[in-house]
Amino acid sequence: MISLKNRDINNPQRFSLLSEEQQFNQVCVLLQQDIVTALKLANSKLKTKKYFENLLEKGLESANASEIEIWLRYLIPRLGFRYVIHVLEKKIESQPEQVKKSLYWLPKFLQNGHKKEVELFKNLEKKVMLKNENKTQVSLGKTYKLILKIKNTNEYAIFGGYQLGSNGSGIIVEILDSNFYQTGGVKVVAPKDLEILDPQPYK
Repeated sequence: MISLKNRDINNPQRFSLLSEEQQFNQVCVLLQQDIVTALKLANSKLKTKKYFENLLEKGLESANASEIEIWLRYLIPRLGFRYVIHVLEKKIESQPEQVKKSLYWLPKFLQNGHKKEVELFKNLEKKVMLKNENKTQVSLGKTYKLILKIKNTNEYAIFGGYQLGSNGSGIIVEILDSNFYQTGGVKVVAPKDLEILDPQPYK
């Protein structure tokens, strides 16, 4: 049996003969094999906004902390930064962890001079922070936070903000020890040098 990837990716003429709905359905199947290839195919072939809206929903449902950046990279140009912010605001209650993971990557997609987008991002950030303050997750006396790992040093850290003037390329992190206690150390790290871990007990 010829795989979907070989049959359609290597035969663009055949793929182009499908209806847009059929193309979307095949993109969804391909997502299970190769997210990047599937999203590239969607960008090159799909035209209708509703399909990209559906893909965003799929991404928020399934993507891990690192994969979310890939979904945002391909879907923000098709949906617009403002629309994505709007969707994330609606997800704060139902998918708070996915929103926080998305929030981490969003500054990468802010464009210089777009004051309205910066304002929308900051408002979303405030709403997420307020939710965290009002509904701190506590279990057996332990508070859980999103922990970062610095790849080249294997250090643990928590998010501390964005370096001014870096347009999201400089992430300020507060260093933790192996037991997730704060050490008092602070570093500026590039997003590509950080790995986002699942929420861990934080002291």
